[in-house]
Amino acid sequence: MVEDRNAILWGAAPERLNGSDFPAMDRRFGPLTIRRSYQPAAAGMPASWAECNGGADVEKRASCWSGKPPVAAMADGSLDRRTLAFLRSIPRSHVAFVSIWHEGDAKIRRGEFSAAAYKAALRRFCRLVRRVQAEGRPRLYTIQILTTWSGTSPSAGTTYADTWPGDGLVDCFGVDGYSHVGSGASLWGPAVRFARSKGIAWAVPEIGYGRTGTQDVRWMRDQIAYLTSTPGGGGRSRAAFACWFNTDGPISTPTPGTRSSWLAAARAASQAYHSDHTSFVL
Repeated sequence: MVEDRNAILWGAAPERLNGSDFPAMDRRFGPLTIRRSYQPAAAGMPASWAECNGGADVEKRASCWSGKPPVAAMADGSLDRRTLAFLRSIPRSHVAFVSIWHEGDAKIRRGEFSAAAYKAALRRFCRLVRRVQAEGRPRLYTIQILTTWSGTSPSAGTTYADTWPGDGLVDCFGVDGYSHVGSGASLWGPAVRFARSKGIAWAVPEIGYGRTGTQDVRWMRDQIAYLTSTPGGGGRSRAAFACWFNTDGPISTPTPGTRSSWLAAARAASQAYHSDHTSFVL
């Protein structure tokens, strides 16, 4: 298999965390080559990849997965052994982007934990991933997942720089973005510039329409054009991946949902930029 460093994986974040509704989405607007999933906080750090919500992806598609282990326990090393066992259980051939506490910037703003606690936990997690990568897992990647809001409306304490865990730990900079925040360079530009400053790729774990603002299909097409033509750092010519947020959220509308024009736009992107996920390299 020829490695493809310019591929962009198109996928979705389905309604069901275990991904049982993902095959139907694949039929409607695929072929989809990555799935966004996460563990609820109550689950802690899973015992193995097979038992986590990313396990269903093996031999079918790539994964973008995030967990919500206790922040203090992750930071102080109490979860090292369990986390290493979890990471080592990911099949060596499986393309997996892994993180903890996605959208940590928003959670800091809400007071769920401090910036210092978040950075310490993410730093330790990424260092554990580095250990496992060094054992021969070239398709395992670290990703930090924040919001576009912290780039478009920066606030002291939760800017991209404020929440960065340290250089040399993150392989890909991910941001979740929605239509009510902006479009094209106004929406993604701050994240792209930050990724370039760190010399790493960028990606979009969640993209979709907000409950307010435009819901014109041209917005989807404009974002597809931007993501597929805008390089971050690390020598890639476009974003590493993008997942439609096909879930009814507090600020979001399922995208592409059931609207025919939205489905057509998502399907066109999946087909135009389809590549075998097993050939993907960052």
